[in-house]
Formats: sequence, C-alpha cells, structure tokens
Amino acid sequence: MTARPHVFVYDGGCGLCRAFKDWLMETAAPGTFESLTFDDPRVPELLAGKSFGEIRESAHVITADGRVRSGHSAILLAISVRWWGRALAAVFGLPLFDPVMKWGYNWIAQNRYRLSCAAPGK
Repeated sequence: MTARPHVFVYDGGCGLCRAFKDWLMETAAPGTFESLTFDDPRVPELLAGKSFGEIRESAHVITADGRVRSGHSAILLAISVRWWGRALAAVFGLPLFDPVMKWGYNWIAQNRYRLSCAAPGK
C-alpha cells in the first residue's frame, strides 16, 4: 500500500510561491508531496472549514493523515524534507520563535506580488 502524499497548496500567481513549490517538488522524495494551486477545484474540499479568503491568504499543507498546517507552520513542515530543514524547523518551531516566524511569514505573504515581481493572476 502506498502512503498518501502531503498536499502543498499555494498561490500559482505568485513567482515566489511557485519557486518555493518547485524547490519543494525537486527536493522532496518522490511521492512525498503533491502540489495544488489555490484555484484547483479540489482545494475548498481539502481545506473544508476555511473561507475563500483564508485559503488565499497563505500556503497550506494537508498532511498525509489529514491535518492542516497553514502559513509559517506549513512552510516549516515543507522545509523539513531535508535534514537541514528538519533542524531549522525544530529550532524555528520553538514557542520562543513562533511570534517572529508568524510575523515574518505574514509580511512576506501580504507582499508576495511585490517581492516576486508577479502580478495577481499571472
């Protein structure tokens, strides 16, 4: 029986988001992650309980066992595909760093089109 992959949900119109997704898909072991853009018709069902706005405000990871991680928590889970990422995720996942990581992620997410030079919808 093959394990279900984690699902990485991201903004396909954002160059920064696409670059991270490309890195993730190249770095993770085959079959570890599937990626879907916010516009994929399966996303609202996979992220049931989240509004349209909540879905589009940040990246999400739906783990193989169905748990949902969003924002900085999703990115920490995603980078843990590499040994050095596991070390970073362990450190930056500590409660001491949580407010800083959340603020930093939210700032990047709110400014992603400016940072990635991609306009919405491209």
